[in-house]
Amino acid sequence: MAKLNALAKAGVVNAEGFYTVGGRTAVDFANSSRRFGKEGEGLEKLEELLSFLKSMGHLHEEEASSYHMYLFQNPDRCVETMNLLREMRARFIASLDQAASGWPMDPSFVSDLNDHLEGFRTYLKIVPVDDGVELKTEAAEQGPEQLLYPILKDIAEFLVSDQVTKIRQCASDNCDLYFVNSSRNGRRRWCSMSTCGNRAKVNAYLKRQDA
Repeated sequence: MAKLNALAKAGVVNAEGFYTVGGRTAVDFANSSRRFGKEGEGLEKLEELLSFLKSMGHLHEEEASSYHMYLFQNPDRCVETMNLLREMRARFIASLDQAASGWPMDPSFVSDLNDHLEGFRTYLKIVPVDDGVELKTEAAEQGPEQLLYPILKDIAEFLVSDQVTKIRQCASDNCDLYFVNSSRNGRRRWCSMSTCGNRAKVNAYLKRQDA
């Protein structure tokens, strides 16, 4: 628990253990196969998706409670939703790899993403935030599939932004996290200086001492 709190304080993860080094929801979603303190898949069950969305500010506690009924009413539908989410994540990660290598985005992924977004009916809603209110786009559908909307929407917004050319993968041999390189000189190499960057510095120092 102490290590989780330390990493959360450093901005590496949030209180739920999901990595927050990506710079936006879409990239943090790409990193969600890993979750600090949990072995295996980070987004295995619908409950974990609810935790992810709450921790990223896309879902209020009372809203999350209403989705738990789907776990009892239609568990197969929940499983299908999570399978689709992980499939889209794998394809998004492949697209991030292409972007990081300077290749254009996979048009089939963009087409399928458009198809999924087209299936959502949405509406505008004024919601309270820490410093006042803001206008949000909400999905009107009823069902666990509705939970995919904020993630797919942010992926789409990311793909048309200038951040696509700034996507990087951590340079550590022991880390595969993605991040948007928004550093002033564009030379950021690590997902976080508090973790991978610090280990790299220590290892480089030890090698110099042995030389």
